[in-house]
Amino acid sequence: MAVLDLHSTDSLIPEFESLPRWLLIPFIIISILESIIGIIGNILVIFIILFLSKSNTLQTSHNCFIINLALSDFVLCLFTMPLNTYRSLYVYMSFPPAFCKLADSFPAINICVSSLTIVTISVYRYLVVYYPHKNFIGVCSTCIIMISIWLLAIGAASPLFFYSRSIPAYDESLIDTMVTDICSQELNSSCEEKYFSMYKRLHICHESWPKHSGLQLSYTIFMLFLQFILPILIICITYYQIVIKLRERFRFRFLMKRNNIASLRHEISRHRRNNVLLLLIVSLYAVSWLPFNISYILFTYTNQFQTSEDTQPSPERTSNELSKYLPLRFLICMISAMSNPFLYSYFNETFKHGIRKLCSLCCPQMNIEIRQITIDQSTNSAHRIKLDKNYFNDKQMNSTYNQSLSTFSENLRYNSSISRLNNEPSTKLIVLSSNNSSRSMPSHL
Repeated sequence: MAVLDLHSTDSLIPEFESLPRWLLIPFIIISILESIIGIIGNILVIFIILFLSKSNTLQTSHNCFIINLALSDFVLCLFTMPLNTYRSLYVYMSFPPAFCKLADSFPAINICVSSLTIVTISVYRYLVVYYPHKNFIGVCSTCIIMISIWLLAIGAASPLFFYSRSIPAYDESLIDTMVTDICSQELNSSCEEKYFSMYKRLHICHESWPKHSGLQLSYTIFMLFLQFILPILIICITYYQIVIKLRERFRFRFLMKRNNIASLRHEISRHRRNNVLLLLIVSLYAVSWLPFNISYILFTYTNQFQTSEDTQPSPERTSNELSKYLPLRFLICMISAMSNPFLYSYFNETFKHGIRKLCSLCCPQMNIEIRQITIDQSTNSAHRIKLDKNYFNDKQMNSTYNQSLSTFSENLRYNSSISRLNNEPSTKLIVLSSNNSSRSMPSHL
């Protein structure tokens, strides 16, 4: 039996190789950057809404949902992404075997919580837009909804917890052979004990589903429906209805505020900002999670329908080729975890107020500069509004002048035509006869 070199990556079994070597360095750099940005962004959102909010956070359902989303994304960036990076670099893990169950199920919990919370926020915004004077979700209902989201996510990820297994990297006979070969040239008596304990701890986390049962494929389709198809449908429907309702309100306000240039400008900018926000939310969610679900479906399908042992395992080779690039899908999924705090909080007035308050606490000089910029912007906007009003008044005066001028010209043309008719002889007779007839009519009566 050929002895494997345990000091090089060539000793790894080819079926468990993940990323190609030329992708390792870019993968590590991007993973670190995404994790840092996501951790800082989500911590900032939680801190501002909890401690720097001008309203009572616990009584605002929207803020509670944003905190729940930020907490889930924070855990995703703090634990799931580094764990995925570690498993991509080191296929053989030296953690306890029970760690495999958490390593496979915990990311699924975070993903489901984030997806369901985004759906909850979209439904909540729909209710607020369509029924602004009704409070459908109170404090108790908000707590029940958030607890239900976490329980549903834990239940959806529980099959991964049950079917995750720890497979030893090498059997004991192979370890004995390799350790004997390594320690044959060393006089240290603790060499064999050291290498034997080290390589015996190595294991591989693997999902061990029942064969030929179709359970793994059914679970994958269920997760695809729960985590992607159902959320994207609900988000698209609710936000489409929100856009229609906001457009109706914008038209009504446009008709009511045509003479108020400042208010009309504010309404137009707010309408555009809401449309951009809704479009970004739907687009980023679809772009972030579509590659993840497609790759998982393909990987599960190729594993489920492998050929028998007598034939050439071409589907297995296809599965191995797909598994090499599976860690890249987490890089795309992290786009959603990074962008969620900025998308859902930048357009929130509570978050903006907290940012200003945080800047004033951390850097007073920056606060002075921000105030100066705000004053300059308000001065410029006031001057622009004044110019718009003057332009509007001038335009009204010009339209009034043009209207009066056209009326005067029409009267002038009418009078000139009457004068021409009076100067012609034939028309004089007609006019005289008409006058005489009109004068004689009362005598007949």
